[in-house]
Amino acid sequence: MSLMICSARMDKHVTLRNDLPLDLHARADADRLQQVLFNLVENAIKYGRSDGSVSIGGHANSGDKIELWAGQRSGHSRRVKRAIFERFYRVDRARSRETGGTGLGLAIVKHIIQAHGGEVWSKSELGKGATFFFTLPHA
Repeated sequence: MSLMICSARMDKHVTLRNDLPLDLHARADADRLQQVLFNLVENAIKYGRSDGSVSIGGHANSGDKIELWAGQRSGHSRRVKRAIFERFYRVDRARSRETGGTGLGLAIVKHIIQAHGGEVWSKSELGKGATFFFTLPHA
């Protein structure tokens, strides 16, 4: 499923792709999971390229967890990768002020996922994009 999002505030045209399998189920608080996905998608749109795309996907891994991801941002360096989930951390402070960021979104994501017994991490290539991954217990 694909959805075009146009934001007047950010003047971006971004295609949101939902590549989640219909048979993928997690044991999680639905409201908190919605907050996680909202934060990840909002960050991807806010800090990603105009006329780009953001994808959400997932699969069951070989253990008792499912793995989900959301991504396409402008990417961040290895130095940033270690700090990106810390409270009030901003990759680009000037740009965050323009877009209204508080530096709490990814810290909230990390807290929610860890409270569910999962893990969160990112993979990024500077200038190419970033994908944020997390695990949750399989239902």
